[in-house]
Amino acid sequence: MINSIGFLNVTKRKRLYCVILVASILTILFIWSELRGRMYDLHYTPKESIMTSDFKTPTQVPFPEMKVTNFSVGEDQQEAEMSLLNADINMMDIRISSSKPEYAADKIERVKIGHDIYGDFIPDIAGRRVLSWKDDLYYEVTYYPKLTPKEVSKTQLIQMAESFD
Repeated sequence: MINSIGFLNVTKRKRLYCVILVASILTILFIWSELRGRMYDLHYTPKESIMTSDFKTPTQVPFPEMKVTNFSVGEDQQEAEMSLLNADINMMDIRISSSKPEYAADKIERVKIGHDIYGDFIPDIAGRRVLSWKDDLYYEVTYYPKLTPKEVSKTQLIQMAESFD
């Protein structure tokens, strides 16, 4: 009975099909992981009239063709907000502040950003993904998902944070 199903009767043709199937699956997984981790350049230079403080802005973003739709600086020059959007309606907000953002302690995961900075990653807070860290000021990147928060990986948010200059 086992022979008629083909478990014990392995021919060269069956081996070849199995090798092709496994190679195809591995290729698809590799391409998917490479595309998921890809970052795109953000070409944005704030106007001098807006930027009197030394706020850092990202040079890399997780989506292609992202544009800055709003950039506002507080009256005290200690806070700024930046909104990013692309044609596929992927939205991100960046908030720069002198005060630390507060989150529920049970949802925070400590992550390393670059060589010497640590930040807080919140995988799902009210349907959003958030990464915050302190450089000279406190930076907070918020991703608003279209379907699920996992559309942007933790690694992509960390890479975006590393690109701030």
